[in-house]
Amino acid sequence: MDDVVDTPTPQTRTTVTQRIIAHVTHGWPHLGEPTVRHRGQFCYVSAILPGHQQPTPILRLRYQGSADRWAIAIYLASDNRYTESELPASFGPKTGTPEQGIDHTFILYAGPNTHHRQHSTRHPIRDHNHETAKHER
Repeated sequence: MDDVVDTPTPQTRTTVTQRIIAHVTHGWPHLGEPTVRHRGQFCYVSAILPGHQQPTPILRLRYQGSADRWAIAIYLASDNRYTESELPASFGPKTGTPEQGIDHTFILYAGPNTHHRQHSTRHPIRDHNHETAKHER
C-alpha cells in the first residue's frame, strides 16, 4: 500500500493557505490578498489582477504527501485549464513548495516578485567593500 497521503490534513491546508497569503501579499502587494481554496488533493490560488474586477485563476498545487511538496500547475486562460506539463522549463522543477509554485506562476500573470526585485539590485561585492570602507574610516 502507498504511504503517501492522498489529501492534506485540515491543519496542513490551514498552514499552506497562510503561507500562500503571506508570500503573495509580500511579493505582489499590489494584488492584495489572494483567494485560496482547497478541494481534495488540490489547492487553487487566484488573485485580482490590475484592470480586473474578479479573481483570475493562476496556480494549482497538487498535494504530494507533505506541506512542502506539491506538483505545480499553471492556469492557461486560452484553454480554460490547468497544466503541470506546460510550465516553462526555465522556472525549474515542476514540484516544489507552495512559495516556489507562486514564484513560478505569478511572474507570468503579475510580473516579478517586488520583494525579490528590491533585493536583486544589491551587488554583494560592491556592498561588502562599501561596508568595509565605512568601518575603516
